Amino acid sequence: MKSIDKLKRLTGEAAAPRKTEPAGPVCAASEKQEQLNDLRRRIENVVARRAAGSRAAQEEARLRGNRGLLELLEGEEKENDYGRFFLKSVFLPGASRHGYRNLREVSEPDMTAAALLAGNAAIGGFSFSDALFLDTETTGLAGGTGTMAFLIGLGWFEDNRFQVQQILARDFSEEAAALACLRDIARQKKFLVTFNGKAFDVNLLSARFILNRLPYDPAGLPHLDLLHPARRLLGHRLENCRLATLEADVLGVRREGDIPGWEIPQRYFDWLRRRDPRLLCDIFEHNRLDIVSMATLTAHLVDIVTAQILREQAHPDDYLAAAGLLLQRTHPAGAQKILDLLREDAGADFSPASKQKLAQLCKRTGRLEDAVCLWREMAECNPAGFYPVTELAKYLEHRAKRRAEAAALIESALAAGRAFSEKEREALEHRLQRLLRKDV
Repeated sequence: MKSIDKLKRLTGEAAAPRKTEPAGPVCAASEKQEQLNDLRRRIENVVARRAAGSRAAQEEARLRGNRGLLELLEGEEKENDYGRFFLKSVFLPGASRHGYRNLREVSEPDMTAAALLAGNAAIGGFSFSDALFLDTETTGLAGGTGTMAFLIGLGWFEDNRFQVQQILARDFSEEAAALACLRDIARQKKFLVTFNGKAFDVNLLSARFILNRLPYDPAGLPHLDLLHPARRLLGHRLENCRLATLEADVLGVRREGDIPGWEIPQRYFDWLRRRDPRLLCDIFEHNRLDIVSMATLTAHLVDIVTAQILREQAHPDDYLAAAGLLLQRTHPAGAQKILDLLREDAGADFSPASKQKLAQLCKRTGRLEDAVCLWREMAECNPAGFYPVTELAKYLEHRAKRRAEAAALIESALAAGRAFSEKEREALEHRLQRLLRKDV
């Protein structure tokens, strides 16, 4: 059977009657060429029909998936100059609880403290309603120009409520419209709050604005990236400083059935293939919780810096770290306030490491009497450490001018057989010999 007859059978056409073989080689070649042309046309028609059917099926799946999103996530389809996208909006009342707090309690933090956390004085002149909380879910975790932010989560305080808006590009063609929506919202705010946004989210979005030829750069806004102050104030007592860890160990938030971050990109690709809206529900909830947690984490860090947080929700070393940060950022009054709070409890509840940190801060802020009390407490412990013995000896020698007492302190520490390293023992013996020579 000839190829053209096979093709007719596949397409349901009747086979053409056989023709009498033409006479002569020229006629045979012409007939052959005509058959080839006919065969080519038929193949192209078959391919075109199948492609049209595939496009129709894909379009039907896309529309079915979009309808499912509207019903399941209770959002709406939006349109701007760059196309269409999906938007989900939720207002959380001020009485809504998130972990240990309700949202009303976190809606008006001390903005001077927020500026200190950010290392950006401009933020101190804003109100918390000027903040735009931002978190993205992307097609990859490594970044790069091939990575797209398919879901952009935004949050802000408005009229004693917290609004969350989530912008979804339902496929790659909707990215420009989604970015334009972000731009329009961000232009109404004065600064960003993110978690690791300086290293990831903002840089990624800036690149996507450039690739889509949209004239906007979110990196131009003042920025409070919560990861860095969270590490500085809380990292001393946590296994890591991932947002999920901070939620569980600091904010009192327990997520049930949360989707792991590494699974999110594949879920989106599965959505593009299958258009099953159930694939995206967990991603929307994960993103929403991230945004609300950033608001409560901001308030928690501000309360530590201003020494106002409930003690059972914080650790003494959190305050010590905050005092150190305030001194570094030339805010001694804030550090003094924290030290006033801590000095009242500088007893049995403080570990030796915490006492040492507190004594160092007292010394740096000129509270020498408090530092001396702490050094004496630590020096009387068994075993005493090298740090309190050395600091107390230096104080007795240089400030109190009681060299004999300083020498006796060192002799007692060395005679007690305490576990000093070889280098520490040599330093103490050198200091003792110098003190004894001065007294001769």
